[in-house]
Amino acid sequence: MNNIEKLQEKWARGELCVGTNVTFTDATVTELSGEAGFDLVWIECEHSAMGLSDALEHVRAARAAGIVPFIRVPSCDPVVVKPFLELHPAGIILPRINSVEDAEQAVKSCRYPPRGVRGYGPSRGVRFSGITQQEYIERVDQEMLVILQIEHIDAVNQIDKILEIPGVDSIVTGPNDLSATMGLFGQTSHPDVVAAVEKVYSSAIRKGMPTGHSTGYDPEGIQRWIDMGLSWICVDNDWSMLFAHSSRLVQELRGMAGATPSG
Repeated sequence: MNNIEKLQEKWARGELCVGTNVTFTDATVTELSGEAGFDLVWIECEHSAMGLSDALEHVRAARAAGIVPFIRVPSCDPVVVKPFLELHPAGIILPRINSVEDAEQAVKSCRYPPRGVRGYGPSRGVRFSGITQQEYIERVDQEMLVILQIEHIDAVNQIDKILEIPGVDSIVTGPNDLSATMGLFGQTSHPDVVAAVEKVYSSAIRKGMPTGHSTGYDPEGIQRWIDMGLSWICVDNDWSMLFAHSSRLVQELRGMAGATPSG
């Protein structure tokens, strides 16, 4: 229902899955991303105007377009996370993981008892009664990834303990917020910040955990992460790609209009 098997099949073959971030409320963006050939979309619900209903439409569009939907939720609070879980995306990205305690809370917010505190009330997850409650309970943890976003140097320094927490399925970092906690705000290419990110990813990869990264389009930087053996990477987002193409088009047209006619 959320195309997660497509990721799992690629990962089993050692292939990189490529995604992009969507922030616009119009789910056409996700449909377009699938047509463009992306494997996954990062549906941004922490730093955008997107609400729960908008996220649902993106998840539906992803299903139709054969693309995998991840949702970054606003916080790890179980009350906040719960309705996004009910959309049954392929992955929930939990931000601001700053400590082992944050990581434990994030996992508990996404898991049913006895492993967590998630309240029961699925609709899409049970295929609108197409499968039994027992089937759903047995399958749900395999159909939805719990993805922790490491965004503090304290969490970097505790990464091995965080990765030992049962129920953590994937790891990603937040380089901007991480850099701020290191006194290097915005300097995501600073050697110390890069080293911290590498420490997180190296630890996860050693454990055989699917590891991802989200970044703007920087071929040299991206090649570094691909060479490390990451499982997935999200590049750019809807507004940055639209702006880049639009501004380039305007500049080219103005250049053509200002050119001296030949002959």
